[in-house]
Amino acid sequence: MTALREIVPSWDDAPSGPDAGPRHVLRREYFGALVYDRETCQYVPYDVEATELLLARARGPRAPADATEAAFLETLVREEVLDARGELRARVVADRSATGRLSAPLTVYVGATQGCNLACSHCSSGSSPGPLGALDEGLLRRLFGELHEVGCQQVHVTGGEPLLHPGLFPALDEAFRLGLNVLLTTNGTLITEDLADALSARPFRCVSVSFDGPDPASHDLVRGPGAFVRALEGLERLAARRPVGVTATFTSALSGGALSGKLEKLVRLCEEKGASSLSLRPALPAGRARLEDLPGQSEFEEATRELDRLQESARIPLFHPPDVPHSATSALVLERFGCVAGNLVCSVTPSGQVSPCSLLGPSFDAGSLRERSFHDLWARGSSFERLRAVEGNADCWSCRHYDHCGGGCRARALAATGDLSAPDPWCKWEPHPSLVGDPGLAGFDADARRRLLVLP
Repeated sequence: MTALREIVPSWDDAPSGPDAGPRHVLRREYFGALVYDRETCQYVPYDVEATELLLARARGPRAPADATEAAFLETLVREEVLDARGELRARVVADRSATGRLSAPLTVYVGATQGCNLACSHCSSGSSPGPLGALDEGLLRRLFGELHEVGCQQVHVTGGEPLLHPGLFPALDEAFRLGLNVLLTTNGTLITEDLADALSARPFRCVSVSFDGPDPASHDLVRGPGAFVRALEGLERLAARRPVGVTATFTSALSGGALSGKLEKLVRLCEEKGASSLSLRPALPAGRARLEDLPGQSEFEEATRELDRLQESARIPLFHPPDVPHSATSALVLERFGCVAGNLVCSVTPSGQVSPCSLLGPSFDAGSLRERSFHDLWARGSSFERLRAVEGNADCWSCRHYDHCGGGCRARALAATGDLSAPDPWCKWEPHPSLVGDPGLAGFDADARRRLLVLP
């Protein structure tokens, strides 16, 4: 919680509108329910028995049935899911649960604009100066209303460059009024004193500025001349007013940083300029970024090990993805092959198309918000159904990490092999314990191995 408090504003100080409701939101799912905590920005899963107990508490307090139930209820009171009388303090959304999938995503990534004032070489959306292609403000407001209705409480606004959107703040004010947690990522170069005031006046749960190197030579290598200086000015303006993180995409600008010291310089720069955190992420093959031009898995893992070493002396939290996807979180609540795309998250493009993941490209657009509701596209969109139906491969089924990983990034697998069901080339394959010491199993076909391991 300490690190979280350093990144996001205090919940107690965050303004909320009349429709924002209580701190927690409960939505039914096939396994029971998810309860979202708007303070910690976390979804917590509950099984059917616990869910029924929670919903019974919505009808008023009653005496616990036994000591186990009493202890469980005491925990919920401490977490403020229940009030002191034992009554549920959560907004309960209408039941849209469905077998084998979530009723709604955990997070929606919204591309506010297609256009950008930069043309970064690793841009996954292929954005550049030119037509703005902004998502219609009215459509954006309607989207926020629908997300509130289905209990998707987290929205991550990206671009292009979202701060170019002429109606961004009025639309986001609707999201804040409804109590959605909004995160925003910007390249920082447009943050004037007035924009810094506008950003700090609103209860964003996180605002991050993109830096891909600790100096002009590295940062401008991928973002263009002058980008570093302008982004640094924007970061300082915003950091003087509110917590702001830095997001670094691992490209050629930082490649080899663990040996050259570039990563350490970036950490020190963040500390010096007032950033509240640094998050390192790999570049992914989409837009202008081609797989063959990006740093490989071993280079990224070297950088993450260096980041862990730097954390020992850093004054701010440093983040990076785990080597095995989802191994550090309980958020993966679906037992099937696949990554978060279309299962836990989805994307909305600047044209209003809804997609399981923008990294998969326009061929995976499921349809337009102008023609169908968000929930209809999430539940029945053809590309969502296609992605959820992918069965995977023998390598993934036979890996000890499958229950956490689910097969890894589908966009990276598709870019590397052209096969949506192929292993992620960045996988950390290790044999499932049932396979260790039995070389005869290596000859089993995929179906036999899957049945043997009793995996989905």
